[in-house]
Amino acid sequence: MSRLLYLSGVRHWLIGLLILGIAAGCGFKLRGALSVNLPFKTVYVSGVSDTSPFAQVLKSQLRANGIGVVPDEYKDRTEVILRVLGDQQTKTVVAVNPTGLAREYRLTYRLGFKVDSGSGLELYPPTTIEMTREISFNPQTPQEVLSKEQEDAMLIRDMQNDAAIQVLQRLSTIRVPPGTVLTAPKKPKSELGKRSPNTSSQSTDQQLLTPSGMQPLGGMQ
Repeated sequence: MSRLLYLSGVRHWLIGLLILGIAAGCGFKLRGALSVNLPFKTVYVSGVSDTSPFAQVLKSQLRANGIGVVPDEYKDRTEVILRVLGDQQTKTVVAVNPTGLAREYRLTYRLGFKVDSGSGLELYPPTTIEMTREISFNPQTPQEVLSKEQEDAMLIRDMQNDAAIQVLQRLSTIRVPPGTVLTAPKKPKSELGKRSPNTSSQSTDQQLLTPSGMQPLGGMQ
């Protein structure tokens, strides 16, 4: 009996360490700069919150490659606009145990984006990146259930990290013809501060281009 109690105590101690380790790992970490050649010097990233792990990784990678990430107030001066069209995460059961309870499931993360020049040229068409992770599931205690939830969160962030790297790699495939003007023409002073009459229609067009069922990336937990 004492041996069983001892093993039970060791098990709970190990689970506690696992939860702490996963929780500490859920924060943003840049794995290392990926060196790529990009045909532009400035970029404005739209449709994503600055607090998103995806945005943090992508912007850090861009800066590491010498690209200026333009803030909102200067977006009309940027060479390139990277538009995040939306994202989606799903959890699907792929196997059950003899009692009918899930024992394995698949996490899927999808991200839609496109790239335009500041002058309005399409540089990269609407594209969806998709990645998956398969997880075994057999929790016996509330602590193990908590550790699985933490593991799910860590894996989603890991896939967001990978998505950012894939976006950066695809940006490096863009080819700009010589002589192409990427930045928007300067507006006359009389037009500064005026709202474009086409703003609402452009926003609607972007929503139509988003993959079905995808939600804005900034709203992700």
